[in-house]
Amino acid sequence: MDKGEAIQRLIESGVMPTSEAIKSILESVPLESKPELSAEVESLPSVELIQMPDFQPKKYEVKDFVAYFRVRYEFFKNLLVNRPELTNTTSIARLQQGEKTTIIAYIHSMKKLPTGTLKLTLEDLTGKISAIISIKNIQTLKATHLAHDEVLGFKGSVGKDIFFIDEIIWPDIQHKQITKTPDEVYVACAPDLHVGSKMFLEKEFCKFVKWLRGEYGNLKQREIGKKTKYIIICGDIVDGVGVYPNQDREQNIKDIYQQYETAAKLLSQIPLDRKVIISPGNHDAVRICEPQPLLYKDFAEALYKLPNVIMLPNPSYIRLHKSEKCKGVEILVYHGYSFDYFIDSIESLRLAGGYDAADKVWEFLLKRRHLAPTYGATLALPTEQDYLLIKQVPDIVMSGHIHKAKIGKYRGVLIVSGGCWQATTTFQQRMGHNPDPKVVPLINLKTGKAKMFRFR
Repeated sequence: MDKGEAIQRLIESGVMPTSEAIKSILESVPLESKPELSAEVESLPSVELIQMPDFQPKKYEVKDFVAYFRVRYEFFKNLLVNRPELTNTTSIARLQQGEKTTIIAYIHSMKKLPTGTLKLTLEDLTGKISAIISIKNIQTLKATHLAHDEVLGFKGSVGKDIFFIDEIIWPDIQHKQITKTPDEVYVACAPDLHVGSKMFLEKEFCKFVKWLRGEYGNLKQREIGKKTKYIIICGDIVDGVGVYPNQDREQNIKDIYQQYETAAKLLSQIPLDRKVIISPGNHDAVRICEPQPLLYKDFAEALYKLPNVIMLPNPSYIRLHKSEKCKGVEILVYHGYSFDYFIDSIESLRLAGGYDAADKVWEFLLKRRHLAPTYGATLALPTEQDYLLIKQVPDIVMSGHIHKAKIGKYRGVLIVSGGCWQATTTFQQRMGHNPDPKVVPLINLKTGKAKMFRFR
């Protein structure tokens, strides 16, 4: 390929033909595997980042944590106070013995008594109060879903220094009508490569790339591959270094720079008319505290050189395939690090399937409008805004991390959990995980439906 061809390909792909982009193509795309640009889709792939967290470094103090929780409380209060079922709302400081009323409060603590009754400590900006959910109350069943630090509406009656809960109201999402595109284009959810691990399934991942190029599968499958314009890798592109004890014994690439360089070589084979969207995970070379910034360029420079790669923070709200005919499909992309905590600590999630039921974990989080309602479920920075809040309801939510492919729906929102490109590790066997390697959920943006593709 000469320089002129490289410039033409970049222009046709909607990419600015900078000197760095041109050099990247000439160095990383071999002549025998040059990408084919499809003319079957009316509009070019487009990715719009709806929200970009502000990552200004600073020294965090106690007042930052106080402000962080106040912001969260005010968000949920504004959501809940206008609900028709939450009339006659008051603050904890104004509660009067004998009245029936409603409060909006944090769950500060929970304790199950020997009788089966649940005792809570509730807190708002004016104070704390003990609360009781009787075992005779049907709300006790709902209480098995409660998590520390979530903000809920509580209806009940006031006793002497205690609040008797009759009903619990979650912030929850409203029903969503999924946006659909006029073009038949697809989004592939392909997280958790773990490049550098001895268990990385390179052969199968290369089949996935060949499928995107229209070179693998039957005729119908190849046509779908060509129409797959967005590939979202939501975390754990590489296996990382020092993530867990003795990790190096399970790796064939122990150098973090080399891990990213190898990943870049594999991803460079994806046609340039596709957008490869990458956000970090807990194995990547970036801080583990959420929200996570873009992958550090010092480590992942090879990925930044790929002209069709778009870097995102974790979590991210993005809008895909916006055009004059379509407002675009909104996707909330989250690696899913908090899933471990809630599967372990919420009994109802374990009974629903645990790691085999990512859709139920997403339902749990969507109902609470937060990606980690319990502080400590993931390492979270007390930023001025809480970037883990689900402020707007997306069309699709997407995650990885637990290596389990799953498709579901909650109140019209499509739930997609990606599989992985790593064979089952000894750690996963000990934990009882049942991963889905080589499985890629695929979303048709024209129909709003998803299905699984397996690469054997």
